[in-house]
Amino acid sequence: MTQMRRSLLNSIDSLKDEVTKMANLVVSNIHESLKAFINNDVELATLVVVKDEEVDRFEEEIAKQALKILWKEQPLAGDLRLVTGILKLITDLERIGDHAIDIAEITIKTANLTDKRLLPLITKMTEIAQNMVLESIESLFKIDVEQAKRVIMEDDKVDQIFNIILENIVKEIKADLHDPHYLVYLLMVAKYIERIGDHAVNICEWIIFIESGSHKKTSLF
Repeated sequence: MTQMRRSLLNSIDSLKDEVTKMANLVVSNIHESLKAFINNDVELATLVVVKDEEVDRFEEEIAKQALKILWKEQPLAGDLRLVTGILKLITDLERIGDHAIDIAEITIKTANLTDKRLLPLITKMTEIAQNMVLESIESLFKIDVEQAKRVIMEDDKVDQIFNIILENIVKEIKADLHDPHYLVYLLMVAKYIERIGDHAVNICEWIIFIESGSHKKTSLF
């Protein structure tokens, strides 16, 4: 192995490590934001909002690192697709982080609403979405297209649960058993989780591109 090749591989490994750190932080924020909402914990929600600055810093530093590899190392073929794919998928990671913040901000807005927050369906949906994000990054590390495809299929479960939640909330609004403001915010939380699943799917689409050169059946290079 040449010195140039070794330098490129080391740079790529460092890049992937940073993406993993960013993903772990984002997943932690998802977990903490939902926990804050369920427990009506404004203090925890506020901490989650503050931590989003670190997510943004990760995105900026990873982008700089990736561009430096493109300029300095001039990767070709699969290495080029890997660095380009990472540049694309960190945008989805950042947006996942934004949705965690959206949920935390809802907690802050609804602190004065006293409805009992027992949310088994939303909790289940969140668990699936969190796992999708973690597995998408794991498949990036291994460039495992089959794992990426399995993650994409998991999104159907998230969508199914969201549809059930939507139906239940409509029934609750009609029955006038809860504060309608709370139910609307609850629907927003569920929608943010559903979008997190969508972004995990996008990450997996970029992993498939890294391996195949095609993105959503469109050949890029």
